[in-house]
Amino acid sequence: MRKIEESKQFYQQVYSLSMEDMMDIWIETFHPFGVVLVIWDAGNHFKVLQECGVLVSEINAWNSKVLTVELSNIQNAFRLMDRIEESDFKPVMHIYDTGKLVLDNIEP
Repeated sequence: MRKIEESKQFYQQVYSLSMEDMMDIWIETFHPFGVVLVIWDAGNHFKVLQECGVLVSEINAWNSKVLTVELSNIQNAFRLMDRIEESDFKPVMHIYDTGKLVLDNIEP
């Protein structure tokens, strides 16, 4: 019996895509002109996010691993990021402006 990887019976293309790459495409497509704060692993911390001022409802965000928050300007994104980081919840966050990544809170 031949291994699946060695099979020539059907054509296939395999791609590897990171979550960050998918988010870049999402932001470029749906938020090309705005300021967006991306909060990873948000689904487990709705209460903390609500206490920090994020208008999110568990009903509307079921099974959510990533939350995007569109804000009026980049200063508000920085303020919200700081408020969230001051809580016990330390998610990975990215700030995008006009479709491009500006800042993240991932330490080198």
